[in-house]
Amino acid sequence: MFNRSEYGLHHPGNIVPVCKECNERQKDQEKNYISWETQLALKCGGDTSELFNQRKVKILDHITRYKYPTLTAQEKHAIRVIAESLYENIKSESEKSLSMYRKLDEAFLKTDLPTHSTRPAQKAAQSG
Repeated sequence: MFNRSEYGLHHPGNIVPVCKECNERQKDQEKNYISWETQLALKCGGDTSELFNQRKVKILDHITRYKYPTLTAQEKHAIRVIAESLYENIKSESEKSLSMYRKLDEAFLKTDLPTHSTRPAQKAAQSG
């Protein structure tokens, strides 16, 4: 899985459990998510607060410990292109699977399908 808007992977080294309020990132005027540092400043009472500085240090230590790569703009663009293609492929395959499931569901739940009856076999057994 990946964060579609920023193409970040959801893996143990890249996710942190947070409360719902902290996880709801704000968007700017262009409808893009604000940076994590701006989000952190909003949640901690400004970028000069002690809480902001303590948490920022922890996050930067995490980034260093897990060796997050520093990507160029060209590398970020390449990842976006690949990720968007993967997203569209997954979406298409999911829609195909759902359509097939609905068709199978419809076929098995139809009431007008002929059912097997034991009556002719019972009559034959009784007469013979």
